Amino acid sequence: MKIIIIGAGEVGFSIAETLCKENKSVVLIDNDAERLRQIEEQLDAQLICGSGSSPETLLQAGISQAGMVIAVSDQDEVNLVACFVAQHYSPGSVKIARLRNPEFLDHPDVFRGLRFDLFINPEREAAEKLLKLIQMPQAMDLIPFAEGKVWLAGFHLQPASPIVGMKLFGLRDVVPGYAPLAAAIYRGKELIIPRGADTLHAGDVAYFAVAPDDMQKTLRLVGKKGRPVERVMIYGGDSTGWYLARELEKQKDVEIKFIEEDEARCAWLAERLNRVTVLHGEGMDSDLLLEENIAKMDVFVAVSKDPENNVLAALLAKSLGARYSMILSNRPDYAALVPSLGIDAAVSPHLAAVSRILRFLRHGRVAAVESIRQGRAEGIEFVAQESSPCAGKTLKDLDFPEGALMIAVVRGEQVIIPTGQTTIMAEDRVVVFCDRRAVAKVEKLFSPKSALL
Repeated sequence: MKIIIIGAGEVGFSIAETLCKENKSVVLIDNDAERLRQIEEQLDAQLICGSGSSPETLLQAGISQAGMVIAVSDQDEVNLVACFVAQHYSPGSVKIARLRNPEFLDHPDVFRGLRFDLFINPEREAAEKLLKLIQMPQAMDLIPFAEGKVWLAGFHLQPASPIVGMKLFGLRDVVPGYAPLAAAIYRGKELIIPRGADTLHAGDVAYFAVAPDDMQKTLRLVGKKGRPVERVMIYGGDSTGWYLARELEKQKDVEIKFIEEDEARCAWLAERLNRVTVLHGEGMDSDLLLEENIAKMDVFVAVSKDPENNVLAALLAKSLGARYSMILSNRPDYAALVPSLGIDAAVSPHLAAVSRILRFLRHGRVAAVESIRQGRAEGIEFVAQESSPCAGKTLKDLDFPEGALMIAVVRGEQVIIPTGQTTIMAEDRVVVFCDRRAVAKVEKLFSPKSALL
């Protein structure tokens, strides 16, 4: 299947990079010749310099044979026109458009009758991810699967954590009778798909598969204290901050303060938010933070457009007494440094958008996909089908690829932590954590036989 991507920015490049590594046929269009030269050596893809909304450019890219068109340039109008052109020349293709203007997403009726498969807004996706983390700020990463029946929770292990120095098969001794399945360990730049004999080290970021009712046990296991979030301070009034504050104020038991540097934007936010205290100032102003009782804040979230300011503001807030701090950043080098800096979580709008889009790129019945840790791994929720190669087989009889781990099987309301004797049944929702290099092999196990022909 030919996939045409319009826009070679961070979102478009990340999607193209993922698909190229899975040997998909990719065409990448951008009107910035210098940008295309920069990435030419990194992608095994056809690169075309031109306007993504031009019918001539799209015909040159082979739009008539495309099975999917992903328009993710930084211009909403270009993305919309590209999908309109695709509808004419390739009506059966999947069409995905990135829309940054919230007015488009707030008025979906405008597009009723048009055959778009997905509208994606990176800033809104990032806000939704931050909202989940605010509800459980002890975790660095928190990803729901199977409609929230299973969570993949990532924790930065401090030296005082009771499980540091332990082998995974000994976890049951920490919280008697409870030992969640360890899905992955990140140790510096190394990704480890763990086995029972692996030892946990201070500084590791460990991911566990957790049922919602067991989250408090998991916090005890990793040495974190559970306490409800009652006060949140947001720095940065652009789209992500606006989306986040709008959702947070629906929670009646949460007090919210909002710092924004632009006075006109402050007035705009104050007019539209009912339960939020909007403050004109800078997130790095220690006097302002102290005046607004930063030491009583449960969570400080820095979501301005400037990643450096976000890091500095989060570090300052943490040093002045905020329990947890989180940042918005599209820079992978910053995200990798977060644990060592003392910042509790980092969310990338670009990766949040990539995760949302990936589910449309997978074979078989994929219910959810999440790109994890700068895109180096994925958590994927498959729905097994009767004609899938895995259906009716036990896990020990499957040729499960190296670099992948099945972490949960959801059958109706039952959540099963799989063992070698677990049989995969049709309609099971199966959650898999895998290194990106193993994705294609895992897909084959869950794809219907017709898709493999």
